[in-house]
Amino acid sequence: TAQIAKQFVAENPDVIIAIATPSAQAIVSNTNTIPVVFSAITDPIEAKLVPKLDGSGTNVTGASDALPLEPQLELIKETIPSVKNIGFVYSPGEVNSTVILKLLKEKATAMGLNIIEAPAQKSGDIAMAAHSLVGKVDVIYTSTDNNVINAYEALAKVAKEAKIPLISSDPSVVERGAAVVLGVNYHQLGTETGKITAKILKGEKPGQIPVYHAKELDLMVNKKSASEQGITIPQSILEKAKKVVE
Repeated sequence: TAQIAKQFVAENPDVIIAIATPSAQAIVSNTNTIPVVFSAITDPIEAKLVPKLDGSGTNVTGASDALPLEPQLELIKETIPSVKNIGFVYSPGEVNSTVILKLLKEKATAMGLNIIEAPAQKSGDIAMAAHSLVGKVDVIYTSTDNNVINAYEALAKVAKEAKIPLISSDPSVVERGAAVVLGVNYHQLGTETGKITAKILKGEKPGQIPVYHAKELDLMVNKKSASEQGITIPQSILEKAKKVVE
């Protein structure tokens, strides 16, 4: 990633678009003059991409996929009404995930729920992290963590064997083993990222363009995965779902 970032900066383009935290951090650390538009970043301030969200005053702006965690926890409660303990598999090296874990614990405590964390340093550790939660949790929740997404099939295998439902905020995993997903509409986020880029190409300064926050959330269900993980999706969720995989 660092090598690609240096190469892009050396080409001195009119604007650089960087998707996800690692690539955005690599680009931003290599230029403070070329306009940079990031996308799909949960916490741009914590990731040290911008000092503030309402116009950074720097060469950087973009679109955030941060989503409120209360709806995620409400969805977990609606899917599994008896839920008490929620497992969270994540990469401690990903700033997005550590931010989400901190907020998740705060919100869950306020709702009388308990978060049990299972850190995995790399994609190859995901199955082991999931195994560490067996017998301790009622559900496993994951966010848009890159390592987890890359190894989601390994996580789904453990969930199927142990009959633990999987709930996620990443739309890409509804076909790969998640029972229920409530996530950002990334098509819409991409459109907004394009609009920001167009403004810069027309002469607007990136430091004067506020960071865009995703507004649309899509609810998706995989009935086969839910069944394999030992649950039946409530009708109330099926009625609201934008997509149902049979």
